[in-house]
Amino acid sequence: MKLKFHQHLHRVRVLAFAMLFAAVAPAWSAGQVDYRLDLTIDPVTHELTAAARMELPAEMAGQTVDFLLTDAVEITGSNPKVTRMPADAVEGFSGINGTSSSLVEQGHVVRYQVVLPDDTTTIEMTYSGEVYYPLSDEKEQYTRGFRDTAGMVGEEGIFLAGSSLWYPYFSNELITFDLAVNAPQGWHLISQGNGTSRDDKGMARWNSGGAVDEIYLVGGPLVLYEEPAGAIEAQVYLHQPDDALAKKYLTATAQYLEMYRSLIGPYPYGKFALVENFWETGYGMPSFTLLGPEIIRFPFILTSSYPHEILHNWWGNSVFVAYETGNWCEGLTAYMADSLMSEQRGTADIGRRDTLKKYRDFANEGRDFPLTEFRSRHSAATEAVGYGKTAMGFHMLRLRMGDELFKRGLQTFYRDNRGKRASFDDVRAALEKVSGLDLAPFFEQWVEWTGAPDLVADKVTASKTDSEYVVSGEIVQQQDGAAYDLVVPLLVTTESGLEILNLNVSDKATRFEIHTQDRPLLLEVDPEFDVFRLLDARETAPSIGQIFGEAEILAVIPSAASAEMQAAYRKLAEGWQSDVHNVAVVMDTDIAAIPRDRAAWIFGRDNRLAAELFRSDSAMGLSVTEDAIVTRGQEIPFKGHSAIVLHRHPDNVTKAVGWIVVDPIEAFPGVQSKLPHYGRYSFLGFEGTEPANMVKGEWLATDSP
Repeated sequence: MKLKFHQHLHRVRVLAFAMLFAAVAPAWSAGQVDYRLDLTIDPVTHELTAAARMELPAEMAGQTVDFLLTDAVEITGSNPKVTRMPADAVEGFSGINGTSSSLVEQGHVVRYQVVLPDDTTTIEMTYSGEVYYPLSDEKEQYTRGFRDTAGMVGEEGIFLAGSSLWYPYFSNELITFDLAVNAPQGWHLISQGNGTSRDDKGMARWNSGGAVDEIYLVGGPLVLYEEPAGAIEAQVYLHQPDDALAKKYLTATAQYLEMYRSLIGPYPYGKFALVENFWETGYGMPSFTLLGPEIIRFPFILTSSYPHEILHNWWGNSVFVAYETGNWCEGLTAYMADSLMSEQRGTADIGRRDTLKKYRDFANEGRDFPLTEFRSRHSAATEAVGYGKTAMGFHMLRLRMGDELFKRGLQTFYRDNRGKRASFDDVRAALEKVSGLDLAPFFEQWVEWTGAPDLVADKVTASKTDSEYVVSGEIVQQQDGAAYDLVVPLLVTTESGLEILNLNVSDKATRFEIHTQDRPLLLEVDPEFDVFRLLDARETAPSIGQIFGEAEILAVIPSAASAEMQAAYRKLAEGWQSDVHNVAVVMDTDIAAIPRDRAAWIFGRDNRLAAELFRSDSAMGLSVTEDAIVTRGQEIPFKGHSAIVLHRHPDNVTKAVGWIVVDPIEAFPGVQSKLPHYGRYSFLGFEGTEPANMVKGEWLATDSP
């Protein structure tokens, strides 16, 4: 259709973790396990002691049941008797924040079996042991995963989750629980649902408040702040007193709870708590979130990660995920939190562009997969697909349905599935229920297919008749495999305004005509990035993430630098090595030019290749002087500063080349750890030894096809 386009429509842009592990026992179709757990912890010795009582569903009476438990603990008594079994083919737990895969792979899981009497489904047992798995390697953070632990009871704090297998794990069915545990002096211990983190007897007591999919126990030496947010208790737990920080989060909690209540439906729990963790995390649990010490002090977190974690109480933590069919909740949460915040700031199109950019940069080299296989985020590729592609799918659904039907569909999905596990099929059923649309083809191509459409505009002409102008051409899908069924926005800028055509595209080549009264000046295809598709490399500026997404990277050491600086640059390159990134290190005297098929890091102010590749370019906004690099008017002095500047590869627009200059030498560790988190940028400037960021930006993309 043809519409006069006056302004961008304000749309409610309503915006994820490792592998699925199935249950080890026969799944039951009704009922759930109810846990009563009485615990004692000793942070100094890492000791966990538990008395557990489990009520299994009635239909399990007289049955043989298997369960899993970490080998960090030993069962000291049980009724009925439990038998240790061979651990062959043990799989394990999968949840929104992680899985027990590391425990399984390292052989730290024990399978037990119990024969239930005909007249009862109650199992009682006691067990104890030292639970202290160190945090994983910091390199995980370079690939946009989180450092994690399989479980920890220590003086720094406690972290136990379903993935820790610290309580008997029977199946992937939902559970309920009551939990009591001693809180050491000065400690608060937090779990899901309703209760107290520390009573006047030094005990933490929690009730799940309904069905949940795992049991958490987190906390440590913390200070509690709380105030009511309507009928909900807003809480903040910090390591050190900070009234101002606590107040910011308490206020934000009340605002976001009300916003999502009005969008989706009632908040499902009696509290929401921000809990400061003892390492950097971004976890969302039913009724609380566990964020790292640095994360909670970043000012932008209040309008990015924080609403995301609050929203998880609707998506993933009260409507739970049926992981065997794919994880829908991370993308939906990202769409209704991250994207919604971007839309409110007027930058939603930039956010979608960055989503497509991450997909292009990281889901390549065989790292793509269908959404049916997404379970949780553990790398940049799983984030790009599981969060990004899913979020864009919901965005396209919203545009197809309209805001009101889309919102009503999500409200229906929440109402029909609260307290249950839900799949992509359940999402589809709710949206179809309110809209009357057949969305099966849409969900098939976006959930079950691997890949994305690769669109080009071809055979474009502009002609004039006696009464009007006609812009015509073809939209071609040049990806391998089947054509997608799409709605592609086409915008024509004329001498007096804009014309827009939402083109239905379902073949490999689709003809279009746009009629205008005034002379056409410019045709744009999907300029606001409303379609999930492969970006052409020239649609965006070269970026740091583009290099970190490459499987093969060349690092070039300056031969003119001192031996100490050469060693520091070499260590920097080697620190970015990983299972999916091979960094080959060479000297600048070993090569005449960067190979055409390779992204590269050029190290050092005096690198022989830098002078040729990073000359001053007024059109680009880059100038290099004797004392500084100037990027779009922002000066980054060489002395006492670290600079990172990106260029397109001179012989291949799909590759990027980056120039890194570090000073002083003490800044190298900070550059190594920080740079992967600035993936969207084309240039950066840091100051001092920390180093602190003082310049960041993107080049203008002026050569888009």
